[in-house]
Amino acid sequence: MTLLELIERIRKKDEVEFTGFDDKAVHIDKDLNLYTREGQFYVLVAIPDMQERIEFERMVDQIGCFVTTVTSGIECLDAVNRDKFDLIFISRNMPRMDGVQTLRNMRNSLVNKSKDAKVYIILEEKVDEPDIFFENAGFNGIIRKPIDRTILQDIIIDLVPEKMLPDDEELLDEIRDNAEDAIELKGSDIRYLEGLRNYKGDVAGYKTDASAFCDSYEIESANLLDMLYTNKNQEYMDGVRKLRETSRKLGAIYLADCFDDHVNMAKEDSLEIAESNWQNLVSEWEKVVAGFSKWMGKEGLQTDRTDILVLKTNGIKLSNAEITERAEDILASLEENRKDEALKKFNRLCDYELSAEKRRKVDQIRRAFDKENINTAVDILRGL
Repeated sequence: MTLLELIERIRKKDEVEFTGFDDKAVHIDKDLNLYTREGQFYVLVAIPDMQERIEFERMVDQIGCFVTTVTSGIECLDAVNRDKFDLIFISRNMPRMDGVQTLRNMRNSLVNKSKDAKVYIILEEKVDEPDIFFENAGFNGIIRKPIDRTILQDIIIDLVPEKMLPDDEELLDEIRDNAEDAIELKGSDIRYLEGLRNYKGDVAGYKTDASAFCDSYEIESANLLDMLYTNKNQEYMDGVRKLRETSRKLGAIYLADCFDDHVNMAKEDSLEIAESNWQNLVSEWEKVVAGFSKWMGKEGLQTDRTDILVLKTNGIKLSNAEITERAEDILASLEENRKDEALKKFNRLCDYELSAEKRRKVDQIRRAFDKENINTAVDILRGL
């Protein structure tokens, strides 16, 4: 095709095929708009890591936006001084100039053409600063890694003018629905889309297994606790390994990592380290179970059997008769309203080596004392 023929086709507004990474046909009018910057929603993304940048660009592009990516705060400043963008995503951690400083310099720039743009900061999963720090810095919102596709796309859908959105209403509704679920579960360290992908989109199957995971929590945690107390190394490692795989399949990746840490601890033929880290594992486990339970409208989580409140002992074992005698002595102090004295006696009892059954009751008494539930403590002491 000659140049004159190409010009004639453009004049007649015929379709021209452009080849590139996708090898797909586009309309010449739309392509011309990319250069006139009309009729498009423009997004600027500043991410240093190449793989993250490519993946982020792909997620934004699926909504039909025109994406520009840069690798640093300096390049981001150059971009906004050169062109107008509607939405900007900036990584917190970038070389030479971090995301907060980049935004500050953007706001202070006299030649910034994107002063009206919404600006979101991309954060690691855990950061030291509270969200209000970034709000006060001037950001319109926060995106946390790992970046959830539907959450990101839902943010963009809410900002893009309706006439610029894809015509596929079913797709947009699906993104909105998934984003709602993903946002709710992400607060409990659950990656909804990752879990759903493991179930090949079978939401019902995903919920069935998540429900079973919640229902088994009390039994599974109590069994592991018994294994810790009785030094059943292999059984503990096998149980934790099974829970690790279930957590990973459900998208509870951080919990799966916690279980994996305990597998490695158990491999060392000593459960002492696992015992000292038990409470951290339980806290994350309960967080995930509570998140799933709330999402599915299940009843609240009961955690009475999962805490280890006494991790170290003096190694001296007491007979049942000696334990009963000490319990009666504590009860006598309580009956005379000498609570502080009773608590000191109880703390001395906690120092001794106790069976798994007795230790569990002692832990329950400890919680009762901590919550000022003296009547509950008395009832359990009588059972010692």
